[in-house]
Amino acid sequence: MSVTQSSSLLFEELASLFASAPRPEQILEFRPSDAATQRASELLELNRQGRLGDELREELDQYEQAELLMRLVKARIRAGEAHDARPA
Repeated sequence: MSVTQSSSLLFEELASLFASAPRPEQILEFRPSDAATQRASELLELNRQGRLGDELREELDQYEQAELLMRLVKARIRAGEAHDARPA
């Protein structure tokens, strides 16, 4: 699998998720595919071994950015749910 294919895999999954106009619950339930998770694990292992070149480092960075984005989105959804649950 080339860098472009594997790095775009997670972004394609996120794009498909958001393009489907998901309900907040669907976003909270989102998990990357097994293929995306496996690729991230491979990249992390190469990083631990010190065998990450520039292209693979960029790919790992993209996975980390995608994970950060999803954490931020999910945190905002949860914060909104907590706000909505407060008595008026």
